[in-house]
Amino acid sequence: MKAYRRQVDECHPLIPGYTGYIPLRFYRIGTSFGNDSVWCVNAFRDVTQRKSDQANELRCTAATAPQLPPLCSNEEIINILDDYNYQRHPNVLGPVETKRSLLEPPIPGWTGFVPRSKVTEYGHGVRYHVMAENCYQDFKDSLDRAKHEPAAKEPMKDVHVTKPKELRPHQRFYRPEGMLPKYTGHIPHERSGIGKTFGNVCRSCSVCNHTDMTYGAYLAKKRKTEKLQEQIQEDKRALIT
Repeated sequence: MKAYRRQVDECHPLIPGYTGYIPLRFYRIGTSFGNDSVWCVNAFRDVTQRKSDQANELRCTAATAPQLPPLCSNEEIINILDDYNYQRHPNVLGPVETKRSLLEPPIPGWTGFVPRSKVTEYGHGVRYHVMAENCYQDFKDSLDRAKHEPAAKEPMKDVHVTKPKELRPHQRFYRPEGMLPKYTGHIPHERSGIGKTFGNVCRSCSVCNHTDMTYGAYLAKKRKTEKLQEQIQEDKRALIT
């Protein structure tokens, strides 16, 4: 079945009540629907025909114009492109001398990942350049220590601090002296400290108020002490009975 196409002109305007799309309809004000629809359709048809004629004329000009003689053969162009692709392609690794060093800080304005910037105190109170340099240096030291350590380790039965504090400074984030002023990060048990100053809240929370290297070591020691006290209480009850 062939679709019926109705011509729109002054004698055959659009049917009253038609709510479909009419080109250029939103730019017409103060006329009747019939006159407005006829003008819009005719204007759209003229513009479309003009663009089609221009495209056909351009195709005809391009097809009939004489071709320019090549300056070199296709083989030479392919060889030049291959050389350029081999030297400048981003997926091709350059020489070792052009690689950036691990300790070289990133370009100013770079907002990517910096190792150990959010888990240590290197990112507080210093410029971005200094913070990045300190974080990369600490990350490199950690990699060097991991290379010199033996690969196979026996499972630890208890929590022990094997490395001295001098080798890894500032590894503890929540310190006994409290957080830096204007610190806006998370502080455990902050909501429970009503009527206290910022420093007193920081120093009184459980993660700061201990002298161990890590909070995990502090909890392990605390649980071990509580377990020993429970064992002592059970022994006392056994002797009494």
